[in-house]
Amino acid sequence: MYTAPLSPYCIAILDDHPSIRTALRFTLQSERDMQLVGEYGRREEMLTALQSVTVDVLVLDYLLADDEIDGLQMVRHLLTRHDKLKILVSTSLESVAVVQLLLKAGVRGFIGKSKEQSELLQAIRRVAQGERYLSEDMRDALEKAHSDDRHKPDEPLTPGSGEALLTMMRDLSPREEEVLRCYLDGLSVTEIAVKFARSRKTVSGQKQAALRKLGLRSDIELFKYKDYFTNKA
Repeated sequence: MYTAPLSPYCIAILDDHPSIRTALRFTLQSERDMQLVGEYGRREEMLTALQSVTVDVLVLDYLLADDEIDGLQMVRHLLTRHDKLKILVSTSLESVAVVQLLLKAGVRGFIGKSKEQSELLQAIRRVAQGERYLSEDMRDALEKAHSDDRHKPDEPLTPGSGEALLTMMRDLSPREEEVLRCYLDGLSVTEIAVKFARSRKTVSGQKQAALRKLGLRSDIELFKYKDYFTNKA
């Protein structure tokens, strides 16, 4: 049962879309248990504000402008500086693999931008109270992914681990490697295409070619090898 706080929860938003920030501002105006204490379009604006503003929950867009650091790095950077900050990620990128990485990094909740404002408010309240929030469909997707992993035979993937994977990475073209790095950082195929001014079909083909060369069968398998890939010399 929800118990309203003695004083309103302090909410901030970091999103490079003004319309999203405006929508949250108007939504919170009618909520007596929450107040918007900051809305930011750039990471540096928010980091400066956090030095003097108390924030209970930060609603963070995972995909900011191209010149910003990626969402996962952003989360790690924020929690290194502000370890008590509760982060609720709100994004159009509803990827199970990305959510798994975000939760591991310390995010307290995840909600897709396609959800209703009423669900966003519920998510903010849950996170503010110290709970973890995931939408029902994302919980189901995570449970399915976990179940699929648990029931897979204990056979090594084609690339194996460590040295075998590193050897196979040498076969990637520079553009294939570039695409995989961006994808592992949380960008969608469409967003990678825009970033590098290529067609979506070209980027998708480069991603699939890279997966084939690495002997990987799915995005889930790709993210399992993220550390090997990102630590490649």
